[in-house]
Amino acid sequence: MCIVDKRNGVYPLLVALILFVSAAPAASAPVGPDDAHLGERSTFEYSEVPQHHRHMRRLLNNAFSYVDPAHRIIDPVSGYPAEGWNQEPANGLFLRDFTQLTAIGAWIELLANIAAGHADNPYLSRDAALDGLALAVATLRADQRDPNLAAKGLLANFMGFDGGQRRGPLLESIERRRVIDTFGERDGQAIWQALLEKGWLQEEDNGRNGRILRREGYGALHFDGALAPYADSSRQAAIMGLLDQRVVTIIFGDNANLTAALARAIGALLQPEIRDDPRAVALRDAMERIIEAQREGYAHLFDPKTGTFVFGWDATADRFVGWDDGRGNWVTGQMNYFINEFRGPLMFTVLRYGLPVAAIRNAGFKIKPYRLADGSDTYALAAWDGSAFQLLGLSLFMQESRNPAWRSALETLVDIELDFSTRHGLPGLLSEAYSGKGTEYTGLIGIGDIAVTDAPLDTQAPSLYSLGVAYGIAPEQVEGFLQAEWARISSLFTDHGPWEGWNMATDEMIPYQTTVHTLSLILGGINTAHANMQRYLDAMNLSGQLEAFYAPGQRIDLLAEVNRIIPWTAHEERIAFSRDEGTPRFASQITGSGGLAFVLPEGRPASFSNGTLSIRFRSATEIKDAVLSFERANDDPLPPPAIPIEIFARLPQAEDGTIEVVLPATPALHGITKVSLTFRSDEQPASVDLAIRAFEFVPFEVALEP
Repeated sequence: MCIVDKRNGVYPLLVALILFVSAAPAASAPVGPDDAHLGERSTFEYSEVPQHHRHMRRLLNNAFSYVDPAHRIIDPVSGYPAEGWNQEPANGLFLRDFTQLTAIGAWIELLANIAAGHADNPYLSRDAALDGLALAVATLRADQRDPNLAAKGLLANFMGFDGGQRRGPLLESIERRRVIDTFGERDGQAIWQALLEKGWLQEEDNGRNGRILRREGYGALHFDGALAPYADSSRQAAIMGLLDQRVVTIIFGDNANLTAALARAIGALLQPEIRDDPRAVALRDAMERIIEAQREGYAHLFDPKTGTFVFGWDATADRFVGWDDGRGNWVTGQMNYFINEFRGPLMFTVLRYGLPVAAIRNAGFKIKPYRLADGSDTYALAAWDGSAFQLLGLSLFMQESRNPAWRSALETLVDIELDFSTRHGLPGLLSEAYSGKGTEYTGLIGIGDIAVTDAPLDTQAPSLYSLGVAYGIAPEQVEGFLQAEWARISSLFTDHGPWEGWNMATDEMIPYQTTVHTLSLILGGINTAHANMQRYLDAMNLSGQLEAFYAPGQRIDLLAEVNRIIPWTAHEERIAFSRDEGTPRFASQITGSGGLAFVLPEGRPASFSNGTLSIRFRSATEIKDAVLSFERANDDPLPPPAIPIEIFARLPQAEDGTIEVVLPATPALHGITKVSLTFRSDEQPASVDLAIRAFEFVPFEVALEP
């Protein structure tokens, strides 16, 4: 999985995946939609999927074949799942013999659901699920104590399987000082320069570090050219020992995914039917011990200066994960954008460990307009790459379905995803995945209108896995979509589960499978995450604190007389401004930018969380590029967020126009003292003549519905 910075574009922070390849027999012949084992069978039973949702049930049935023990996706020593299956021209079908924390968490969660009776299937009985759960949890607890795989209770997010042992990934970046300390000042500097000339290192952090480039011609067999003077066995071994060191790289998001999955697994085992089983009791205790042992690590990853979590930590070098900014400076990555795949796990981590709510308050986000097929605009939360995976997450479990703002926002996102896919004939949703372009795996697959990045996005590689989470939000709509696209969706089926997706450019399937994606499809489809997490939160007395996170703000009339309204332009153009009868009118010929600032009375900050922001207006011209932004008080104890909260808006020419935007339930919208409406015109002067007839925030009446 690619971890990206949300302020400065996309920067892969973990690119060296160790591929421990082992041959494993598995058929990959397509399975037709009418094959007998895809029909309704007594061996498949999903308590939350109605019988009449035949297409979702059939999709889940085929996805479940992925975990058929015959396919050896589970490492027998550790009980962990492998990364997945690849189909490549040169290698044929092969198992990617490494794993990652998010996949381990999803597997544990699935086993707990099977054991609790939520997902009966012909491949794993409830007793077998308990046995598998016991092995995976015991291994996880042992790995958590292994300094080669973990630090401060958090685990390296990639592990390779090697002769029954788990091994961390190879070093990605080496400090120059380590080379000098090993070989001495003169030889160390010379070897460093030789590694640069050979192309095995790329300097970063003003030459203090070098990123290791393992390309063709890398390794002990290639000590030639600039490295020829160091080809003797002793120095060659020492250099390769430095470069190919195994490291412990801790990534916040994948650890948080694991923590939240363990909590949901505990919740599944709190189901009344299994709660008192001695095996379930022992497993719940073991998983809770793992969760509690992570406390120190999460506290270490919180940065009080920025009020955010860092992306990760290289425990081997004791340096926070980041990148070189191109000018030789090291930039530490921050978890400072809210609408991404880690939103739910971030909130759960803050809640479970009592960490500063600042980590949520300082996670900014954007809302953008999307034009539906009927020509109307709807406003939706935007992900960095417009990916369904980032918008919806791998799972929804923080009681969003019971919260009116989150439920509305997520329903809008599913509407958009299905609208876009239907209009463009896509048999799936646009989401981070294998693209069908060779071995490329990319996050740049998404819908541009609800993306923050300006990078070109791939709209030709729909995949299936996000349909699972979407089903939990809008089951009838997703079932209808599956029915309409069933011919191509079912053509992705094999006897080891569905392939990743469809390459629209070549009209061919994408022959890859990823454990995380396949298990997300299953877990989303069986739709138990909310109930399982609710049982866990209740057991830990955390439900009330979650309600406080989601508390709705108060009704706010931004046109009220007590609020100041300040007109402005960046270049001090002439402004015609009036506020007759409470209706502000702004008219100007602007270049660059201009607008109105609505300032609340001093000392009276407000919450805009969990409600609807609406504007009624008259506009003499179309305003294509407007932005609504929110600011906190100058004396707020937190520093300003690196990414501001903004709503990008289009105001049509209208005598009586209305825009309504649902604002999510988040502490990031607490303590607001100013709302600004900015008009932008970067290319040429633009005429603005706008009267605002109503501008108010109306909270939803309840934070969590029963």
